[in-house]
Amino acid sequence: MSTSNHEARGPSPVASEVGAPAGPISFVRRREIEEVHRELELPGPDPLPTLERIHKYKDAIFSQYFRERPEFALAWPDSLYIPADADYKRYWIAAPPASHRYRYHWVNTVNGQPSGSAASEATGNLFSWVNVSGLNPGYIGFAGTGVSVVPQATLSYVKVSADIDAVTESRWWFMPGTTAGFANFSYRGTAYVAGWEVDPVTGQWQLLKPFGSRTLFKADESGQGGSAINSQVHAFTDLSATLQLQGGHNYAIGVAFEVEITFDCRDRIGRPYKKQPGDDIKLWASIAGTVASITVST
Repeated sequence: MSTSNHEARGPSPVASEVGAPAGPISFVRRREIEEVHRELELPGPDPLPTLERIHKYKDAIFSQYFRERPEFALAWPDSLYIPADADYKRYWIAAPPASHRYRYHWVNTVNGQPSGSAASEATGNLFSWVNVSGLNPGYIGFAGTGVSVVPQATLSYVKVSADIDAVTESRWWFMPGTTAGFANFSYRGTAYVAGWEVDPVTGQWQLLKPFGSRTLFKADESGQGGSAINSQVHAFTDLSATLQLQGGHNYAIGVAFEVEITFDCRDRIGRPYKKQPGDDIKLWASIAGTVASITVST
């Protein structure tokens, strides 16, 4: 029901909890503007309000009901990190500070020598590789890249995630010239997002827990046989981990690809099978991909 007589009304008589508002939010604004209304309509020698009252009323209206738009900031997002040589224009309108570009890369070696894995902080490209076609001892092929973070807050939780595109390939082909007594093979390919605390004195990295992981491929094979090269394409941005960081400490935050082939091959009398001339064996796996960006958000 409507009425032409408007009466001033106060907030509802409700009991408030400690620290809670004493009434509706709209009441405060209405009370302030109504005081201006009363002054605007005060009786005087002239039936029309003075210019001073009109200006005061106008200013009150703009003050109460209109707010300045927030400042538009073009600064690089503090949570975003990109490869060292990446074109920032593909990510944002303004250039990032040097601290928000990738700094680290790492790969595995075999007996201190390169094994084929490769990583670049300049491009964000990673390639992890493992090959046990010689029935040589198995190892994990890995490649990683990452950023340096030094938190300012005394203690903070950050969510780490990454924009990842990858192609996985693997090959199982075990055709020995002579019959092996027993043969089992296990393949695994995994993407990780993780953090490490970096010792400022020794430079050693200590892995933080938890870390995020995603299995990109996994397979088990046995006996003699083979199959075509198995290829899979992956693209994801939801691999993440939440880490607790201490202010002033040095951390590395990054992404790593790992591939591994484990096997157990034995001859007819149970001894480890050794590759012989004429054996046709192809046992390898790889992950190639790019880490387009890493996000570290609070």
